[in-house]
Amino acid sequence: MPQIPLTFDMVIVLGILLCTILLTLSNVIRVDVLGIIVLVVLGVTRLLPPEQLFSGFSSEAVMSLIAIMIIGAGLDKSGVAVRIARLVLKISREKTVSISTVLMFTSGFLSGFMRSSGAVSVLLPVVTRITARTGISKSQFLMPVAFCSVLGGTLTMVGTSPLILLNSLLHNAGVIKDDVAGFQFFSVLPIGLLLLVFGILYFIIFGKKLLPKEGKITFTSGTTKAHFLKTYGKGGDIVELRVPASSPLANITLKEFELKLDPSSSILAVLQGKELHFPPLRKIVIQPNALVAMMGVRDKVAEFAENNGLKMFPKLNSFAELLHPVRAGLSEAVIPPSSRLIGKELRELHMKRNYQLHVMALYRGNTVYQGEDLKNLVLRSGDTLGIFCQWDALADFHKNPDFVVLTTTYPREEIRPKKIKFAVSFFIFSLVLIVLGKFPVSVGLLVGAVGMIGTGVLSIDEAYESVSWKTVFLLAGLIPLGLVMKETHTTDWLTQYTSILREDLPLWMVEAILAILTTAFSVAISGVGATIVLVPIALDLAVNFGGNPKIFALIVAIAASNLFLWPSHQVNVLIAGPGGYTIKDFIKVGTGMTLLYWIIMLIGINLIF
Repeated sequence: MPQIPLTFDMVIVLGILLCTILLTLSNVIRVDVLGIIVLVVLGVTRLLPPEQLFSGFSSEAVMSLIAIMIIGAGLDKSGVAVRIARLVLKISREKTVSISTVLMFTSGFLSGFMRSSGAVSVLLPVVTRITARTGISKSQFLMPVAFCSVLGGTLTMVGTSPLILLNSLLHNAGVIKDDVAGFQFFSVLPIGLLLLVFGILYFIIFGKKLLPKEGKITFTSGTTKAHFLKTYGKGGDIVELRVPASSPLANITLKEFELKLDPSSSILAVLQGKELHFPPLRKIVIQPNALVAMMGVRDKVAEFAENNGLKMFPKLNSFAELLHPVRAGLSEAVIPPSSRLIGKELRELHMKRNYQLHVMALYRGNTVYQGEDLKNLVLRSGDTLGIFCQWDALADFHKNPDFVVLTTTYPREEIRPKKIKFAVSFFIFSLVLIVLGKFPVSVGLLVGAVGMIGTGVLSIDEAYESVSWKTVFLLAGLIPLGLVMKETHTTDWLTQYTSILREDLPLWMVEAILAILTTAFSVAISGVGATIVLVPIALDLAVNFGGNPKIFALIVAIAASNLFLWPSHQVNVLIAGPGGYTIKDFIKVGTGMTLLYWIIMLIGINLIF
């Protein structure tokens, strides 16, 4: 029989908890609004005094979460994705299993130091670049990357929101005191490594059978290829060619080279040793063994290469990154009546040198001008330019009032590669401060976040935008709910019913039930909500069954990330669309991963702790 009676305050708390679960599952209101409602109800019912009611906003867990989001955004904005893509392709040698393995390790590693959703956001453009170069479907990469980002979140105490929150909850419960230390930054590293390694092995062994089977994808240089061929007589595929010393095209200027081309073809870039010309000026001399990127009808380019002793490669190699569809493509711009350029010759504008734009042709009325015809052409109102360029150059060109850019649907990814040293330096510096133990985790992370802003990696507005305020308000709203459950003895009332199981269940089975229960709660009220609600219950369970309270709490915090079965986790939402995954795919792949997660987590925790 229960020894603790059910009080009126307990009924209110249980009612709030039940409503929170139902509202989360029904998606009637947003989670951040739900967090605020919980605060309001706790305040109106006077279950907590004001100084405790808003303690969630000032908690170390919330500040750590905000800081890690800003640091993750800084790493993304500085161009880490591009560097990672190149490294992945270099290491994996473009083999599917090798690429997937390297991506999974990378995703897991990044998630140990930034939010899982942030790590996947960094790797999404990486996967896009890789699939464009290899032709392998995104569905083969994105789910392994997403799942391993969740697994990698358990490498450090700042990898997931539940782990960030854990020490604060243990301190509030009185488990962590002056003589009892909390979990350190790398305390969970052995468990995280086990989970990540076995997760990668799971996909290596079973991925081919479980992941959706799709054929290779063929990418073009943009969506306007057919339009350009029809309107300007330019366009086609982008082909990479080598100019051997024996070719008659070696040691001539680019202008002379272009005069020999079919009218539909254009030279986009030239690579000579380490010197890249993009867009290339017509006065440069094509050196022996130079690499040339040419756009044109593939059959005509192949015939041209054969007639002139050029080596044609089956796909882009040296130019794959530079001319990737997410970085460069075809576009159009028109001369408006208000343009100051009307009456000037096109060559006077030096479009390649001044704007980094390659004008391939000009359309006027029913006439197309290209090649040498562009040389002395005087601009008129309504002239339309057919352009090839990188998208960042086109974004800058949008600001020029003398042109109206017609192409508006293109990737606008503002990357700051010059800031990558600052981003990586402050990221590492913040980790060093935390590992040395001289500062709290929140202070160490805030040093990194402030460094990102102070050095211009992120603007202050971008820093605010990088923070998921939904998660912050949910966390700040549910922390007081955890406090009130403890102070009203609601957790004691709930856990007293487990005492009847003491003689029947071994400790490992109690831990397994706790892990399964946490996963179920995580689906219902998020990993953060499950951690806040179940850590106090886990502490009481540990006392009742003779377990270690800190270990039981750790089981809750790690199990709260086990959300592979359903596309409700933020990470799963990110990859569901781009990967073309259905709920059936998540259930098919996630069932085995969920079971594996529970097994490895419980074995690892019991062996290591």
